[in-house]
Amino acid sequence: MATPTHIGRFKVKRLLGKGAMGEVYEGIDDKLDRRVAIKILGRKHRESEEFKTRFLREGRALAQMNHPNVVQIYEIGEHEGRPFLAMEFLDGEDIGVLVKRDGPLLPGDAAEVIRQAAIGLAETQRVDVVHRDVKPSNLVVTKGGVVKVTDFGLAKALQEDLSITATGVFVGTPDYLAPEQAMGKEVDARADVYALGCSLFHMCSGHPPFRKGGQDDHYTAVVRRHLKAERPELKLEIPGFDEELSDLCRRMMSRRPDVRPTFEELKDILGPICTRLGGRVPPRHTEVSLRSDAGGVPAVRDGAGEALAPKAPSSATRTTIIAVGVGVTVGIGLGVMIAIMNKL
Repeated sequence: MATPTHIGRFKVKRLLGKGAMGEVYEGIDDKLDRRVAIKILGRKHRESEEFKTRFLREGRALAQMNHPNVVQIYEIGEHEGRPFLAMEFLDGEDIGVLVKRDGPLLPGDAAEVIRQAAIGLAETQRVDVVHRDVKPSNLVVTKGGVVKVTDFGLAKALQEDLSITATGVFVGTPDYLAPEQAMGKEVDARADVYALGCSLFHMCSGHPPFRKGGQDDHYTAVVRRHLKAERPELKLEIPGFDEELSDLCRRMMSRRPDVRPTFEELKDILGPICTRLGGRVPPRHTEVSLRSDAGGVPAVRDGAGEALAPKAPSSATRTTIIAVGVGVTVGIGLGVMIAIMNKL
């Protein structure tokens, strides 16, 4: 498929990436002389009126916002029967890439990333948009030290069209998936808080909360741990870890949505924590040594709350944990787009 010369009024410079949902191009807005990222729905979804309606509806909702912690949408249009979004071109790297390449973040810096993300997500909640796919790779740090939350809303439309199997099992990366979302229930902003908590855990420890490497980390096992396992605690895994930040992270990952803090509460709680720990963005990295008795998978409990016999810890448990990412990637994230840009 040839690269178009124009999408709408925007001149196309190059293809940045493509996936199950569509393509992302770098473009130029000649009228304002600025670079843009153009996200266009894939040709195979062109006939789905419901999909197109959702794509445009949520794009319009986000276009109402002009917030420094949310990727900005400049224009919504249609090209050859396919809707597209022209949005802010981000010059930076996503947190997923940074952690994978350079290791865990300093706790205060991780807290600052989450604080800025919570501010952005609070704004999207105001216009009734739930992200549903919050994860480190959707949190971008610009060279100016601002955290931008990317890839809003589109996850829901794609999930409903492509990712629910006949048995109702959610297909996609399970590492940040709220229990209610895994069970196919209607979700609200509290699912995004849960995903932020899992992302915070990942940033600080170097691995997602319910994945530590080894044969026991298959897809269904990770989903089951979200549903039934004890919540892991950073202060029990990392010697000397800040207790207040650890307790907040565990509360964010509560199985009960009503226990999780709101975005407003997160902003109020994380501000003093960031100040006390000297948090800043762009984040700095650190080496993490896990406690020797904290490397096992959290105990999974049956419906009555009884602990099931845990499997033996994997030989992959070691002093420094390397995150193992599996699962089916759904859609195409701006985090991928930025990773591609940095390599070009």
